[in-house]
Amino acid sequence: MPFVAIIDENDCPACPYASAYLSTQFGRAFNTQLRKANELLFVLDYFGRKKIDLAERVQSGQLISQKEYLQFHTASAGKKQHDEQQPFVDCRPDVSAKSLRNALSANARQLARVSSETHKGRLRRLRQYLETLYQHFHDFFSADPAIVDRCEKLSSLIKLDEDSLGRNRPQGVADPTDSVISDEGFERLREMILPSSANNPFKGSKIRNYLIVSILAESGIRRGALAKLKISDFQFYGGFDLIKIYRSSIDQTDPRLDKPNQKTKAHFARIPPSLMGQIKHYINHVRSEVPGSDQHDFVFVSEKGSRGTLGMPLSLKSVNGILQSLSEALGFYVHPHLLRHKWNETFDKEGSEQGLEDRLLEDARNYAMGWTANTTMGKTYNEKRIAERARAISAAHQKRVDKKR
Repeated sequence: MPFVAIIDENDCPACPYASAYLSTQFGRAFNTQLRKANELLFVLDYFGRKKIDLAERVQSGQLISQKEYLQFHTASAGKKQHDEQQPFVDCRPDVSAKSLRNALSANARQLARVSSETHKGRLRRLRQYLETLYQHFHDFFSADPAIVDRCEKLSSLIKLDEDSLGRNRPQGVADPTDSVISDEGFERLREMILPSSANNPFKGSKIRNYLIVSILAESGIRRGALAKLKISDFQFYGGFDLIKIYRSSIDQTDPRLDKPNQKTKAHFARIPPSLMGQIKHYINHVRSEVPGSDQHDFVFVSEKGSRGTLGMPLSLKSVNGILQSLSEALGFYVHPHLLRHKWNETFDKEGSEQGLEDRLLEDARNYAMGWTANTTMGKTYNEKRIAERARAISAAHQKRVDKKR
């Protein structure tokens, strides 16, 4: 079972309380554990530099003051490499105007900020770590009412700040009707990944890489769901077009440290029967020739043994590497979620051509994406369709107004 720990220079746990907190994350995706450990490390490093022992503060009931929290709030919005003691801008000698220096300083300060998601994660990690320490040191039924009140107020304050960051959105204005990948760019990608294409950027594993990108583009599934696909998940019968997508617990047969998993609920993903036939051919005639591939059921395997991984399930980093090579050849960035967005654009177009009602279209999307019925995730993907309708209604309204003049 993969886990993440914060250790010192002797490879020993740096803090027993931090280890206890991180142990509650066992069983989660490795990247999730790693992200939370990094956020907690930021918290511990910040308060360590301030000579504040969080465990001691919580045990005494003192916690941290509002001023100390606000200082952390400010620091958590900045990038790690930024030194708070250094000036933001080293102005050139000929920059003498105070207003210009202020503008340069403000711009550099903004560039040193992290994303709202990162900022929010650091605040959440502080709140949850303090709550874990509180539960450890203070009995729920016999705690001092003053300490209980102080802890609840601090947790509420941090939670409010988390929620406010969650509502932040980029200030730039983008045209929602623009495609994430132009139709021309998408056709170039589809032609390039063909094993027979003269533009194919891969020297080897062309069939495997073609299938990986094709499944992502045709089904809209996530990278983790793709990397955990097993031969038994493909229905090579009936309609010859369905793949089982499901979330599983820690798979003991998976030797990878960063074990992939499906993020959303179980469902069937559909791909064209022609692609299903190509996958079956790959399993029977390509994968079967790779030494070590008979030791497990995962479909996509490493076809190189440079690091002793020959025949092992393909890692998530390798999937990223495949898309990185495509990105360099195409001249624009391709990643799994970009293909997921493109799938949703195509889904909208096909639904509109079939005359599906909006509600039915969204229910079908929720199933295909593995979302629950009451999810709001669809708003992220149907914004383009809504914007196009809003533009058409506005144009019709303006046309009527012009006729009345």
